Amino acid sequence: MTRAIHPWRRFAALGQVRLLWHDGGEAGVTDFVGGTVSLRRGMTQAERRTTVLHECLHVERGPVPVTLAEREELRVEKETARLLLPDLEVVAVALEWSRDLHEAAEDLWVDEQALRVRLEHLGAGERAWLEARLDGVRGAGGA
Repeated sequence: MTRAIHPWRRFAALGQVRLLWHDGGEAGVTDFVGGTVSLRRGMTQAERRTTVLHECLHVERGPVPVTLAEREELRVEKETARLLLPDLEVVAVALEWSRDLHEAAEDLWVDEQALRVRLEHLGAGERAWLEARLDGVRGAGGA
């Protein structure tokens, strides 16, 4: 599977941001004042990959007022999912293999939240194409 983006290279390109690790709590935290990104220990490689890209986007976009934090979080989640899963054909193949989002996400090398967000925010044409593709698999005796 081709990777359009390399989250760890993108993080390294930030240069001035230090990587820290924490136990429990949020998967990732960006501290704009301290110039750090902290990732939770114990995540899978796919979860780390997804989270580090998510936090890179926060760093790149910069801090927002508290009143816009929820809206900003959704924007970053959608962009993370789009960057990690740009090819809907690849997503379709994973969903043909398994309708379980956790399994499909593992196959796609992202966390389940990224796959869920990508699917929830498909364009109308993308949604129609994916539904037709997956209906065709069901009709042919697939998963």
